[in-house]
Amino acid sequence: MISLKVKDVYSSERYNEIVDKGTPIEDIIKIFVETPKLRGMFVVDENNKLLGVIPLSDLISWAKLMTGVLPVKDIHDLSEAIRVSLSKTAGGLVRKETKDAAVELDDSVTDALDKMIKLELTGVPVVDKRGKIVGGLQILDILKVILEKEKP
Repeated sequence: MISLKVKDVYSSERYNEIVDKGTPIEDIIKIFVETPKLRGMFVVDENNKLLGVIPLSDLISWAKLMTGVLPVKDIHDLSEAIRVSLSKTAGGLVRKETKDAAVELDDSVTDALDKMIKLELTGVPVVDKRGKIVGGLQILDILKVILEKEKP
């Protein structure tokens, strides 16, 4: 079994994933289109505190709504469709339950993976003790390190 800390795996080079809550949805889409490897964006308030995450997969619902398809199976889907359809900025599009997605440098990778599973994210922001985002931890980074450590 491999024991890893977030600081052993995360990347501090992921600042292009941070957007202000007032960023228009059009700009968010442009960033995703221009950065094909990007899987999510971290949304912050005016004090650079995390408000939550916008995973690329959430834009599927937005795209379906914009093309005239209402992706609704139950009441939760309906409320989600309404929220997404009314969103004009990152602050409106962000999933509120992801506000607690952040992990700290000394957290275990296992704890980070638990958050990713619970919140259905492929990456989480890494914050310092003051809550400022210092980087991102992606599932692909974790998998790469695990493979490297497993090699004989």
